[in-house]
Amino acid sequence: MGLLEKAGNIQTNEKEPAKDKKVAEAEVKAFDAAVAQAAVVAKPSKKAKKAKKVKAAKAPKAAKKPRVRKERVLKEFPEGFDEVNKARSWFRSLVDLGVNFSMFTFYLATNIVAGGASDLTYILIVSLLLPIGNLIFMPLKTGRTVGQWITTTRYVNSRGNNPPFLFHILKSSPVVSYLAGFGAFMLLISASTEWTNGMIGVVATLVIIFLLIPGDWLFKKFHQQSFGIWEFLFGGVWNARAQKGEGGAGNKLFQRLESLSDYTESKGWLEDKDE
Repeated sequence: MGLLEKAGNIQTNEKEPAKDKKVAEAEVKAFDAAVAQAAVVAKPSKKAKKAKKVKAAKAPKAAKKPRVRKERVLKEFPEGFDEVNKARSWFRSLVDLGVNFSMFTFYLATNIVAGGASDLTYILIVSLLLPIGNLIFMPLKTGRTVGQWITTTRYVNSRGNNPPFLFHILKSSPVVSYLAGFGAFMLLISASTEWTNGMIGVVATLVIIFLLIPGDWLFKKFHQQSFGIWEFLFGGVWNARAQKGEGGAGNKLFQRLESLSDYTESKGWLEDKDE
């Protein structure tokens, strides 16, 4: 009997490992199936993705902060200066007009009358040197033109400084605009004008330059501070009274111009009639 029991125990021990191996394999398969099922559940379907996108699109976006517009600060007439009256301003314009363009006008008139037969080279040179000296050299040297020296005036910006000489040139542009308009008109009515592309470009340019006159007038009329085109582009420029000797103290030429200022003031030409 003892031998039989031992033999039975040995057979039982041999079968148990096989049973354990099958159980282990079954457990592994069950675990793998559970993991696969969990992955399928965790992976969203196409419908779920689409619903999520629609929901995100319908969700209200965060409101953007409204832009705060900076208030436009008006340029103010600088402190320490007095504005120029109309009579002084007009007389200044008249003097500068004569200095800048009187000789050039004389050259054109003489050339037309003489039919181009006379040699007017020296007159042409002088007619070009005068505006260059008055609109470039004088503003660079003293900050004032001949007309401003004679009327004791000057241009001044909101900081109390002189504008660049380019402003003086552009302020004299109305005369150039009138000449451009006259030239365009003569080309338009001339029977000998050949209307090539180049000629059309020239006439168009002359017309545009001429239109600066009504353009400046309209700009000044509708601007809040009555600035013209050039005053606006240079950040606000006014015509103000100047001090005696300002910009060229000790220079005999400028002293002579200031003596003319005393003469014009003594004649009352620089005062408004209603003053």
